[in-house]
Amino acid sequence: MTPSLFIVSVYRPDLYEAALAAIGLARDVEVVLDRRVGERRGSERPGQGDVNERRRLEIDERLRTDGWALVSAEARSASAARR
Repeated sequence: MTPSLFIVSVYRPDLYEAALAAIGLARDVEVVLDRRVGERRGSERPGQGDVNERRRLEIDERLRTDGWALVSAEARSASAARR
């Protein structure tokens, strides 16, 4: 099973440490630090852009405003299946 993904902004290392401590070794959630800065690449696959682009924009906005974003296991599995 694909774990949920808890993404923390590179600008919020305090949240990253807190998430790691709180989640610990949970197998159903993976904590990652988003190290992307600057312009994001666009969709590389024609026809896939609408859904993927919308989801990416939502995640980017959450990272900017809240410092973190959660991608459910179901969303990750669906995204992997579309690739």
